[in-house]
Parts: sequence; C-alpha cells; structure tokens
Amino acid sequence: MANLRTNNLCGDGGRNAYRGSLFFSRGTASRQNDSLGFSGIAIGTSDFTIEGWLYKTKTGNYPVIFDTRESGNGDAGGFFFGTNDDGYLYFYTQSTNAIKQTIISNFSWYHFALVRTGGTTTLYLNGQVSGTYSDSNNYSNDITKLGTSQQYTGGVQNNWNWGGYLSNIRIVVGSAVYTSAFTPPTSELKAIPNTKLLCCQDTDNPLQEATGKTITGFGRYANSSVELVPNGGPTTDVTGWTAYNSSVAYDAGQIKVTRSGGTGFSAYATITNAVIGQRYKLSAQVRSASSRCDLYVTTAVASGTLLSLSGTASATVDVSGEFTATATTLYVFTAIDGDGDIGYYNRVSVKAADQGILQKFIPPYGVDAGNTFNGAISMNTPSYMYFPTGRTEERGGTRACWFRGYSQAGANDNIIDFSEMSSKGNAQDFGDTLSSNRQAGALGSSTRGVFGGRDGGSNVIEFVTFSTQSNSLDFGDFTAARSGSPATASDGTRGLFFGGYTPNHANANIIEYITIATLGDGTDFGDLTDKSSETMGCASPTRAIRFGGRLASPASPGSSDVIDYTTIQSVGNATDFGNLTVARSEGGGASSDTRGVCFAGYSYSPNTGRNTIDYITIASTGDAQDFGDLSAYTQSWQGGSGSNNVIIAHGYGYNNSARDNRIDFITIATTGNSVDYGDLTNQRSQIPCATNGHGGLY
Repeated sequence: MANLRTNNLCGDGGRNAYRGSLFFSRGTASRQNDSLGFSGIAIGTSDFTIEGWLYKTKTGNYPVIFDTRESGNGDAGGFFFGTNDDGYLYFYTQSTNAIKQTIISNFSWYHFALVRTGGTTTLYLNGQVSGTYSDSNNYSNDITKLGTSQQYTGGVQNNWNWGGYLSNIRIVVGSAVYTSAFTPPTSELKAIPNTKLLCCQDTDNPLQEATGKTITGFGRYANSSVELVPNGGPTTDVTGWTAYNSSVAYDAGQIKVTRSGGTGFSAYATITNAVIGQRYKLSAQVRSASSRCDLYVTTAVASGTLLSLSGTASATVDVSGEFTATATTLYVFTAIDGDGDIGYYNRVSVKAADQGILQKFIPPYGVDAGNTFNGAISMNTPSYMYFPTGRTEERGGTRACWFRGYSQAGANDNIIDFSEMSSKGNAQDFGDTLSSNRQAGALGSSTRGVFGGRDGGSNVIEFVTFSTQSNSLDFGDFTAARSGSPATASDGTRGLFFGGYTPNHANANIIEYITIATLGDGTDFGDLTDKSSETMGCASPTRAIRFGGRLASPASPGSSDVIDYTTIQSVGNATDFGNLTVARSEGGGASSDTRGVCFAGYSYSPNTGRNTIDYITIASTGDAQDFGDLSAYTQSWQGGSGSNNVIIAHGYGYNNSARDNRIDFITIATTGNSVDYGDLTNQRSQIPCATNGHGGLY
C-alpha cells in the first residue's frame, strides 16, 4: 500500500507548513473576500505574539493578514500587518512604515512572528530578525478579522484582502513567545498560556478554533441553513409582512400583495439579524396577476437598494440573486407596477451565500522516502509520519508540466511549463526539452513525467522528475516513430501510448507501454479498435481510456466518437467502451481515480472547434455524458489531473485562430463549467501535459 505523509510539519528553511491550511481567494467586487471573523482581541499596551505560516499566491495592494485600524492610516488604536504591493512583509502603525524590510515571494511557505516585548516590536521571518520598531503604542482596537481589512465595511474592498494560504495562526496577548532568533516550530502550534486565537489547523473543519472561540466564515464558507426572512413561506398567515402602499393577505399558501396608490415599493418583511459584510442569497417564487412584480432588498424603507429581481406578468417564475449586507437591519420589499395590480410571492428566502467550504491545502512535504508500512501508524523520522492507505492524492502539492508546443509566431517550442495544482495562478518555467517540437503525448507517475512523439514523427521518449526543475532527459524509444498526439494513460507504474500517425501521416492503431520507473524502449501492448491520431486519454488505477480521434488521411479527415479501454496491467487489444456526446479530435483528457473527462477538440463534420466537456465513470462501460463547457471554443491539446481536480490549458481557437495561453480549472467530482486558473508562460498549442496527481494517473 502507498504511504500517506501526514506530518512533515514545517520542513527545512521554513518552506512548509503543518496540515490544514486555509485558502483565501482575494475576492472581487461581485463576491466578497474569503475571511474569518471572531470576537474581539484587544492588545492594548501588553506584550504580544502574532505568528503563523503564510503562502502568498496573489499580488496587489497590501494583501492583509490582520488590519486592526478602523478609520484609516491615522488610527492610533490599530495597525496593519501583511504585505505591500512590492511583496514586502509589512508592519504599519501610527501612519508609519514601522517595519518594511524583507520581500517574500509568491508560492513559497514562510513562518512569521510579530512579537512585542519590553517596548520593542520585532518581526521574525523564518525565525530570523527581519526588523524592529520602538513600540509603546496602545492598540486599543479589537482584532476581529483574519484575511481582510477592518477599515472597510465587510472587507469587500478588492485591494485589501489576502490571496493565498494561512496556517497555524496564533495570537498570544500578555507575553512574548520569542525574544531572539529561533528555529521555526516543527509541530502543530498549541494553545499556550495567554493564547487568544489559534486557528487554520484542522483539516476537516476550517472554522475550528483551539481556544473555543466562535469563528464566522465570510466568502465561500457560510452557514446557509439560517433563514433571515420571517414567515417567507408563508405559513398560515402573513405575520411578519408589513403593508406599504398596498394591502397584504394570505392566499392559498402565497403572500398576496395588492397595490393601492401609485407604483413601486409595496409590502415588505424586515430582517434584523444580518451580518455586515456577509454575502447573502435572495430567492423566491413570484407571479403577477396583471403586470410584472419584482422583489428588492433595501437598507431602508423603500430606499437604499442592494438587490433587485424582476418577475414577469401572468407566469410563476423562480428568481434569485446575491448581495452583500451593509447593515444589520434590511428590508425585503415587494414591488408592483400599478395601482390595483396584484402580485403573489412564495418561498421568499434570504440565507448566507454558501459558495463551498474554504479550500484546504496539505502543503508540500518534501521528498517521499518510499517507506511502506502495513501495520499501525509508523514514524519514519521525527518529521514524517506514515500510515497505510491505498490513496495517494494527499501526498502534498500536485504538479502539472506542459511540454513543447507550437507558438503564436508559428515556431516549435522546447519550453516546459509547470504549475502547482494546489493553488490557482500562472504557470512557471520548468526547463527545456531535448528539441523543439509539438504534437507529443505525455503521462506521469508520482515522480516522473514522460512524453514522446512529435510533428513529423519521432521515436524518442523523454522524461523529467517532477520535484526537480530541469531540462528533460532521454528515456528510450518507441517501437516506431509517431506524431499526431497519441493518447496516453498511466496507473502510476505503467504508461500507455495509443494511436498517432507515422511520418507519412498514416494513422496507427498501435498501443505500446513503458514501465515509468525504468528507462528503456516501448513494448507492444495491443491494438485500438480503429486507426486514429490526435486522440485523448485518461486512466483509473486499473483501466486506460482512449477518447475519439482523427480518422482517415489528412487530405480527407473525419472525427471519431469512439471510446475504448484496456486493462493497464494486462496486455491485449482495446475493447469498446461507448461513445462521446460529439465526435472530435485534438482535445484533452484527464481523470480522477473514478471519473474521466474529455474536453474541447475539433470536429470535421461540421468543421468546428468545441468547448464541450464530457465525462464517464471509468469502472462502468457506457456512453459519455455532458459535464459542462470550457470558457472558449478551442482546439485544446492539453490537460492535467490531480486527485479530483483538473487544470486545462487552451491551445488555439476554432479554425486555427490565435493561440492561447489561458488555463481553466474544473473539479472532476462536480459537473459544471470551467473557471479561470491562470496563464501559461506563452501562447502556444499542441502541447501535452503530465501530472504527479494521485500516483500519476492521467
């Protein structure tokens, strides 16, 4: 069984953090920032220690860890602690750059400690003194937020929010934990005497706090079970609803509002327990007997609109929308066009907008020693704990690598890009391939990424080691030269290459395999059910899947909707699995250990690019089903999977239009459209991807 590292704690040089880190997305104007709120912590004139681990993924104006100022830079009762737009770790107070000395990089773990003792505040970074400040200030303001600014209502200002991970955040008021340079902690922080806050540790509950303090999650993590609208159902009457230029009555399970006197705002319900800064969802069923009937959320009676939803005449419709609360008392107003018009309202609801639990991140834990234990939990070293498991997706940061490609300038590239799949962001340079080209196929194990084939045909197979940024090395040779982007699949031990075409552009049905851990040439495995190139593939721990492809010759091409499969550890010919929702080639494939996805591509009849995403359950044969859509129509040759996540790099648009550098993201377990992930280092197409996710399944 594979071993799962749970506790490499902090690692050397302060690069790694202990388990259970939380991701803060740096929200936008349309959706508030991820942040945590809690009861007040006033430091006053006491000694204090604020420490934890940070991993910054986004830049911008002053990403906030804590900001206790309530009225701006001159607020004597508070301070700012985070980074500035230049990347400096930053302590600002009394309108003064108190400490601003050390630049931190994105995508690296750092331990920080802000400590006041004996009238001096010291900033430690990875245990070393980063700067000091003579500090006798009375910090009378309460610390009530983590990851956002207090001086803006609800912390919804886009320029003042943390973007990245935080782990093991501890606030101690009344004592200094560190008084000189130190080695960063190598175990989970504990609630020592004078601890006022200790959070961002638990891998199961992102809102758990070690001292018993109640934490409120803002942004994606919200308690969506609490209903704020009184009697929005309604029940057997209209208690809780107030007539305003109208009459209001209970009618067959609905709220009936009859307009009397003009147009506009009519009956309303009052909300008294909203949380300022929280994102909420308003939903209802509405129907007008004669004209339109709308629904509003306001901050005052008949004014101060936060949200408006429109109904239609003579039809029952469901309406919904989101807003951010700017006051604790709000009003849900009905609105009817004309005097005497009637509107019906049912299931009127305002609940916290739950956009999914805050992302959790198991930080990178260094190199797996490869030890396997079959019994109870075992300690390999003081820093590593192993226990038996059949799953490997939690081994640490999952890395995706893209190899070579065809640039916007019309030239072949030898670029290798990589991305850390644990956090959204732009790809980075990894190294170079042995030669410049495109149209390869790629696969991975937990340690190696392997790719082979190129435009014009080649039998060369190359590889990289995921953990080491470097140029590729020679792995071995295919049984015959091939190009046309052969499909690939891996169970983490054996890698398979499907189809492609020969140097004279004849499609092939060949399947061959390699043992990823052992350098050497490919070996014949069997045949596909047809001869095709530009195919797509994925795998579970037992099965390899081939999706679609390009049929016939380049002069008279066609597209295939065939899905076939093999058992990875049993050589032999492929077997029919089912069909795609639409025939296509030149797309991408990826998988979790249970579900496979096929995305994008090009169809020859009619000639069109695709933004389609299909999915299958790998263990059960049958036709693919609709998953969602990519952000653009594209011929996409690349994608990579890590556990239940997939990142997809676009190739070029329909009909060979401009090449693209965008990267999309989907969660395999949850159907839906892709979302933005970041960008490749340059615009190019026809590039394969390999990952070390869940043992290298791809």
